[in-house]
Amino acid sequence: MRYLAININYKLDQDWYCKLGSIKDCYQYFNSLGPQHGPGVAIYDTEMKKYMWLDETYREDNARLNQIILDATKSI
Repeated sequence: MRYLAININYKLDQDWYCKLGSIKDCYQYFNSLGPQHGPGVAIYDTEMKKYMWLDETYREDNARLNQIILDATKSI
């Protein structure tokens, strides 16, 4: 799986990511989430090591987002 669909729920202090095979799958994942999962914030390409989509309220230097990506890519 090449892409990480990342969502963060700050209210519950929880992070989620899902490893998926396409950008379309990532958007479908975001659409399937309920409000308890928090909003989708990023789609990250693990092969190119860059964001394919990043919610404009987040910056690429966001420490929490960087840690999620680091943790997820360790297990790939």
